[in-house]
Amino acid sequence: MDATRPPPNFLLVSINIPSYNSEKMIPFCLEGVKKQKYSDIETLVIDSYSTDRTRKIAKNCGAKIILCQGKLLESRILGIKESKGEYILFLDTDMILKEDTIERAVSLIKEEDLDMLVLEEESYNTNWFIPMLYSVSKKVVNARFKKSYAFDPLQGANPARFYKKEILEKAFRTIPKEFISKIIHYDHDIIYYESYKISKKVGVLRNAVYCVEPDFKKLWRTNFRYGASLRIAEKTPYWNLFLKKRGTGIGFEFSLDGFKALLLTLILRIVNKIGYYFGHT
Repeated sequence: MDATRPPPNFLLVSINIPSYNSEKMIPFCLEGVKKQKYSDIETLVIDSYSTDRTRKIAKNCGAKIILCQGKLLESRILGIKESKGEYILFLDTDMILKEDTIERAVSLIKEEDLDMLVLEEESYNTNWFIPMLYSVSKKVVNARFKKSYAFDPLQGANPARFYKKEILEKAFRTIPKEFISKIIHYDHDIIYYESYKISKKVGVLRNAVYCVEPDFKKLWRTNFRYGASLRIAEKTPYWNLFLKKRGTGIGFEFSLDGFKALLLTLILRIVNKIGYYFGHT
């Protein structure tokens, strides 16, 4: 038996990946899943009716395909309902897991009696101006995990991505149903906020995942769409509660890296504003 693999009968982990026209990125994401040392995994791709080869690629990689007519928050919740695992990992198509991430996540959450984990992210590519800004911003965010407020959804950095399923099942029942099919931006923040109300037993898994950072064209396209979706977010109770204050979630530190992170924050907010006034969801 391979000593690097966990023994059989380990708890099942369900990896939920929302997708839409992701044929360029999803092969790398699914390859990262395939390389996991942890063996008891199911992969669900919740697809918003892609018109490219996304679903075909995912199916060929052994993923279960679920179609979703709603926006990103509904994709997350639909994935929770369809998952069979004890644990659920929210992954995006531009994220690549490190080979031991799930193995370490399961061990950490069990050993420290936690209900959810924030995954420390780092940039996969840093070879241009925008990816460099994202890379530096992630370092600023990751440094905040040492702060006393690190896991508070009203003040902290990244929302959790690895959960006990039972926590998520309780959390999504409290989200106002009239907004579930409409929310694009802040889907993670809303889920994490509701989960944190149920349990504050949250930790961080270091060195967990790579993010493939966008060029300016993709940054514009994604954040223009996010900006347009803010008109919906403003109507939710979460807006005045913490979303308006939280903004991009990147923040600022008094250092060279902090100024670079601030620059990315300003770029994202400008594109969001343009999307807010001129885009549509």
